[in-house]
Amino acid sequence: MAEQPDLPHLRDLLGDAWVDAEIFGENPQHALGRWCRKDPTNAWLPHVESLVRNLLTSNRVTLDRAALAVKLKAEYVSTLAELETAVFLEQSEFQVVLEPFAPERGADLRADFNDVPYYLEVRAVGDSEEDDRFNGVSNELFALLNTIDSHYSANITVGEEYAPRGPRLREAMKVAVEGLKILEEELWERATLYYSPKGGSLLNPGGDYSGHATGASGALHRNVVETADFVVRFQNTGRRNDRTTATAARPFKHIPEPDQTHKRLNKIMNKKREQLPKDSRGIVVIDCSDLFMLTDFSIDAALYGDLMVHFEPVAPGQPVGPPIPYRNGRGLFAKTSRVSAVLFHRRFVETGTIKQDWQVYPTNRANADTIRLSAVELARFGQLGDRANLAAEEAPGNTA
Repeated sequence: MAEQPDLPHLRDLLGDAWVDAEIFGENPQHALGRWCRKDPTNAWLPHVESLVRNLLTSNRVTLDRAALAVKLKAEYVSTLAELETAVFLEQSEFQVVLEPFAPERGADLRADFNDVPYYLEVRAVGDSEEDDRFNGVSNELFALLNTIDSHYSANITVGEEYAPRGPRLREAMKVAVEGLKILEEELWERATLYYSPKGGSLLNPGGDYSGHATGASGALHRNVVETADFVVRFQNTGRRNDRTTATAARPFKHIPEPDQTHKRLNKIMNKKREQLPKDSRGIVVIDCSDLFMLTDFSIDAALYGDLMVHFEPVAPGQPVGPPIPYRNGRGLFAKTSRVSAVLFHRRFVETGTIKQDWQVYPTNRANADTIRLSAVELARFGQLGDRANLAAEEAPGNTA
């Protein structure tokens, strides 16, 4: 047994009883406890302990300990992003207040530098809602089948209308269990189960249905197969196992769908901006550590609009000039005066240590009601990259 790590500040904030049960207990439900069970030497426990130590001991941080304890116990992923942001700002010599508008709704953080206040709203973005739905459905199916001993493995294709703990999924699971009972009696080498909420179900021995049946029964079978949105392909493993192993997949789409990450980001940030006060230096923080394949294209499109091109008009017979790129203004910044910048945060593990990256994207809104940040201000929040042209000094009409 590995020695338990010392967590004095987590114990101080959350209490000894909670830490012993939910981090070091036999059956922890909290993410920190699950990490500890998986690997007692994991990097996440010392990381969170360090964050809490910084917040509890710094004279530049103001917080409600009881409120923070409740959030950390219940909403680990989103609270972790808030803690990391608060510590990042504190270490950048901001005066930081957590939940400055409590008990009213408002920004998650206020950070003051030289008596200038900035308001930050933090959101952790991971899998899409569709991924969350599919993962929830898959976990529910696996949990059920893992309790059933059988000779079979199951490869499940589940449609988009099934939701975790939903009535449609419960009915499909009943049909799958009934199908397994029949298979255990017949011991076919393979079989395919089709389930259609409107058409009924069909368990076809030998694999996928070939459409060979004729007459009224053939028409009924074809209707079930054609309308089925829950399909299970059973394969006999040759021996009885203490559980039915399973895999799950989405239906195959013949026409690939374009990436919509930029639209999802835009929608999320558009909601978050409402938490920021008007006439202020507002910043939306997006923790995208668990959002895989996030591209610069998606970020730029979400913030500044879709990339378009146009050509200058020419007289008939004249050669067309070079394409002129521009943004169509459908991004977040065009919609609001409350957001001066968006900060993208990523955490990653490198050689057993958690490291972080902060990239700041300034608004390109030129309206007089928008507070733009200077290059010096922007640099305090993260790496500016090639976006220095969007600092306040470069704003249209700036006379400073």
